[in-house]
Amino acid sequence: METNFNLQIAKVVGTPFDGFWSQVHTFSPEEPEKKEKRGELLAVLVITGVPQGVEAVAAGREVLGRLHEEYYGNLDGSAFERLKAAVEKVSLENENLEIAAASLVGQALSLAICGEGKVFLKRGDKLGVILNGEGPLTTGSGLLLENDFLVIGSRHFFEVVGSGVLKASLEAGSPEDAVETLAPIVLGRSEMVAAAAVLVLAKKSEEEEIQPIEPPVINEVVPKKTNLPFLPKRPIFIRSETKEKRKKLYFLMAIVLLLGLGVSLVMGIRNKTITQKKNKASELTKLAEDKLNQGKILASSDVNQGKVLGLEAEKLSEQALSLNKTNEEAAFLKEETKKFIVSLGEEAAVTPSLFMDLNLITDGASGIAFSLADKNLAILDQIKNKIYLLNWEKKSSEVIDNTGEKGNLITSYDSRVFILDDKGIFEKEDKKTSLKVAKDSSWEEITGLGTFFGNLYLLDKGASNIWRYLGANGEFGAKKSWFVGTPPDLSGGVSLAIDGSIWVLTKDKILKLTLGQEDNFALSKMPESFSEPIKIYTSADAQNLYILDKGNGKVYQITKTGEFKTSYSWSGFKGASDIVAIESAKKLFILSGAKIFEMELK
Repeated sequence: METNFNLQIAKVVGTPFDGFWSQVHTFSPEEPEKKEKRGELLAVLVITGVPQGVEAVAAGREVLGRLHEEYYGNLDGSAFERLKAAVEKVSLENENLEIAAASLVGQALSLAICGEGKVFLKRGDKLGVILNGEGPLTTGSGLLLENDFLVIGSRHFFEVVGSGVLKASLEAGSPEDAVETLAPIVLGRSEMVAAAAVLVLAKKSEEEEIQPIEPPVINEVVPKKTNLPFLPKRPIFIRSETKEKRKKLYFLMAIVLLLGLGVSLVMGIRNKTITQKKNKASELTKLAEDKLNQGKILASSDVNQGKVLGLEAEKLSEQALSLNKTNEEAAFLKEETKKFIVSLGEEAAVTPSLFMDLNLITDGASGIAFSLADKNLAILDQIKNKIYLLNWEKKSSEVIDNTGEKGNLITSYDSRVFILDDKGIFEKEDKKTSLKVAKDSSWEEITGLGTFFGNLYLLDKGASNIWRYLGANGEFGAKKSWFVGTPPDLSGGVSLAIDGSIWVLTKDKILKLTLGQEDNFALSKMPESFSEPIKIYTSADAQNLYILDKGNGKVYQITKTGEFKTSYSWSGFKGASDIVAIESAKKLFILSGAKIFEMELK
């Protein structure tokens, strides 16, 4: 049985100052699949050369968001491989970054260091370094045991905290007690602004002992021995009838010869039929292989035609197997064809069900946009100038008055809800909204509004830019372009979504923007081009992108590497204005006027 630990964790972090920002991050996912495959994440980060104040915090949060996306965003492969790739990619995106990270899945401990951080392990009375950062990337792995003490820290931390001091502090028995000893040493020095460490003690989870089940006792049944009476002995007399015997013998020989001739004839016909079936099966297999190869070639330019050829190849391979079940080549080809068809994605006709009629909340209610705020769908009613909070699990609702003018965009982060109207950006507070960012005269045509880690982002199609407002303590700083250098062409931008990176939907493509610049991203295996796309949706917890295309009457589900996965077609999509996907519940919500529909995601 795999051992799971309850981790006792304590942190010590230097105060950010003079171009340095340090942070300790620990995270345990709630989703069962992520917890099973990726476990708990521990990370120590130090960034140098960043501005002081709010911008330093924002830069650090963006790095944390990227680390989360890279580690938890892809559940393929081992936890060690994903941690190594995540730390390597995030460190390459920011050259002034030091990371020391660990993940724990069961007992399996994975480690990755970018920079000169260290990892100490205390097991019993012995304390030693198990991983020493030496350059761009250093990795390691092993098994964690009960009562193991793990210390992950930055270079600056271990420069002032020697192994003797560290061992003495760990003798206290718990991470909290050890931090009480170490904190004055770190926080009492002005040069320790880049010092950070996390202390972890592994304790076994309490599990019920499973008792073995005793096998049932089966009593052997012994049959009784029965004595049969002896038959009386009787004399047997045989008469000599030579002629009669010869006739019978000749007759039997003739029958045997005829039977042998018949069997040979039947076997010959059967063998000929089997040979003909095998030959036919081989011909069908060869034809199926040709169809599959043609489909793979065509799929790069025409997914639909590639899928047609793939289905034909699958049918031919099935026919070949019906003629010759032992044809291994046909069986292999059938499996390869199935994989190819799956790789091209799925197209499904759906009929979403009515989830809520907004008239049940307020007479004459109608929504133009909505977003996900914790367990609530936050729905913007432009006509009545209100926000409706609708719990998607319980269907309970709350009405919020908008004190601004009629809004047209809405976004949420955790339980915070923001709307954009002609006066600026308002935030929900209690039963009404209040102005947080006044309209800027340099705004031209805002088509997208998003929030991430407390910051606000505006997609300005007219200025071909993304404006960022840094948030701290419930207030927001001045407008600033999010880009490093010249922005890409955003004049066709219609919507944006944020998961650490910023995704911008245009009329014919999707742009991925990371750390202030355009990232590599391209769509592949799409069954058709976009017609009238109006909304892109994703989140830090989602593994896919969702595109609402009113022109095609479809919602496209696309992986974050750009591969087409599924398209859902429904005539009602042509009248919809917004979508929200909750992958943990496998639900897609569709807003269409006064009605919200829901459907199951594949």
